Amino acid sequence: MQSSLIENLTGFGLSRQEALVYTELLKFEEATGYEISKATGISRSNAYASLSNLVDKGAAYLLEGDSTKYRPVDVQTF
Repeated sequence: MQSSLIENLTGFGLSRQEALVYTELLKFEEATGYEISKATGISRSNAYASLSNLVDKGAAYLLEGDSTKYRPVDVQTF
């Protein structure tokens, strides 16, 4: 199922890496770039870059606090 979701997300203008990060973010509901990096195996700098791109594209929210976290926009809404 995850691979078909990634394929569908690339059709909405996400790169494969952004789509992978987005699907992991959906599992966490809220996560830091470090947590996403560990879960996906993507370098931390690339995870943060993908998360930033997801925010720019309207697929995630940036939550600022003690640590910067990201929350995905609901798949149906996105």
